[in-house]
Amino acid sequence: MREDGPSEAELDTLEAHALAAWRTEDDDERELPGGVEEGFAERVMSVESSILPISVLAAIDDAPPPPAFTSPRARRWPWALGAAAIACTVLAVVWGRVPDSAITRDAMADAPAAAHAIDDELPSAPPPIPDNLGDQIASYLHDYGRHFGPTFEFHGAILVARAGEVHFAEGFGVADPTLDLLNDADTRFRIGMLTEHFTAAAILQLRDAGMLDLDDPVAKHIPGYPNGRKITIEQLLDHTSGIPNYTDLPGFHRWKQLPHRTDELIGRFSELPLEFAPGSDFNPTNSGYFLLGAIIERLSGMSYADYMQQYVFRPAGMSRTQFGDAPVGAQARGHVWNEEEELDPPDPIDMSVFGGAGGLISTPTDLARWERALADNTVLSRSSVEQMLDGNRYGYGFGWLLGEAFGQPVASFPGAIDGFNGAIMRFADDRTLIVVLCNTEVVPAARVAQDVAMMVFGEAPPPRIEYPEVQVAPGTFARYLGTYGITDDTIAVHGTDVDTQRQFDPLATVYVKQIGERLYFDVPGHGSTWMHPMGKHRFFFKDNSGNYLRFVVDKDGRPEALVVHYADAELELQRKGE
Repeated sequence: MREDGPSEAELDTLEAHALAAWRTEDDDERELPGGVEEGFAERVMSVESSILPISVLAAIDDAPPPPAFTSPRARRWPWALGAAAIACTVLAVVWGRVPDSAITRDAMADAPAAAHAIDDELPSAPPPIPDNLGDQIASYLHDYGRHFGPTFEFHGAILVARAGEVHFAEGFGVADPTLDLLNDADTRFRIGMLTEHFTAAAILQLRDAGMLDLDDPVAKHIPGYPNGRKITIEQLLDHTSGIPNYTDLPGFHRWKQLPHRTDELIGRFSELPLEFAPGSDFNPTNSGYFLLGAIIERLSGMSYADYMQQYVFRPAGMSRTQFGDAPVGAQARGHVWNEEEELDPPDPIDMSVFGGAGGLISTPTDLARWERALADNTVLSRSSVEQMLDGNRYGYGFGWLLGEAFGQPVASFPGAIDGFNGAIMRFADDRTLIVVLCNTEVVPAARVAQDVAMMVFGEAPPPRIEYPEVQVAPGTFARYLGTYGITDDTIAVHGTDVDTQRQFDPLATVYVKQIGERLYFDVPGHGSTWMHPMGKHRFFFKDNSGNYLRFVVDKDGRPEALVVHYADAELELQRKGE
């Protein structure tokens, strides 16, 4: 005990008050406020996190469908929920804190993907866009940060269009706090993986011009590339190449701030062994789209930036879209959150590191122009647009995730990169477009996009969960400290195959620690996350998943286990020792 600390009598009094407060809650389990919607977990970007933190693993195949949209099953799609994703989300490592890899291929921890169709019958006509949509969106966004604090407020811009006509376009929050700039629909944001749409379109342009075929081997256009005779351009486009993701390399966080020539960056991953035989499996990788950007450069004789400007952005009327960052003050400033759960600027990056995989900046208004250009065949022929939006057996097109919602096909995609995250949804039949771009990593743009889509189609989005924190004396934390590990029964519930079981390896040994006046959930190798008290033996994590944990105690009040509640999943960790 510190010499200047409270006396034992004072500590006893504080603990008594705290325990009395906790005992006001019933011992029986009761439904938590803002109950979690069934299947909420799988809705898109739980994303294993490249930018919304650590890289996460595979989908649990038997996860139930989410509430409003249907997404195809993808074995390792970055935003499908996996056990490791649950573990990391519990850490807030999977949602909320930026990891070493900048473009999130794992990223957006509570970010929704497409979910199940609301009804089976195709509506004769879409419902009109609500007259009060702006009020609904403003009220919805006001909910962010009401209990979690200003770090969780929404900073970004939202656009809703239908059949090429913009019905709502508005900015929220701050674009650059150092210059007192506010966000609006013309604010530029880094768009990360949304860059794939454009790179794919450029490749299809070159194909239509007779300069390549999609079944060309990579070696035909990048001579000497290892395994380049085995891998086709189409396999790069649909993420079935087997090439490892270079943003997952251990040293990536150190060299991502350095300018790279195209061949120099390719050299960082070209010698890595393939993860699987090309065409035999699916795993999203930034490496494939960086190679596509290199092919565009070699065939056109232009830089990727110049080609995109001349043949994609200019014809589409996208005057505020470009490759690489704009000068200070000409685009939003990104933010990551730190261990104090406050916003910080991200570490410096050089956009040359991302190339055709994620190096673009754009605006909601320009993305609406992009949708119109695709619909009007301004940039691509109708057959090429259809091919881009024709999913492979994993439900992935060329730069798009394909699913169904509100009785019609929907193409969507998340975009995340250091300090930013975004999402786009395009409904095929009525051409409803939802664009959400954020200049923080904290609020999941994909979930916001899905919830706005529900408002557009006349449905109420599921209630947002932000638990209020209960103030207790730190002296009450001591009982919970110790070592815990995932139980065999929990693993068996989620699957018996080796791959599924390996996803739980991070939870084999975890620690509950106290540092100062805070309690932390510590997963070795993945980081520690602050546990906030919410009630008797319950703690929550400040993220967007609504997850929390509960300690199971014996008759003397000593913890025997802890149970992590994540959406509809429960993970039990047995206590191993103090």
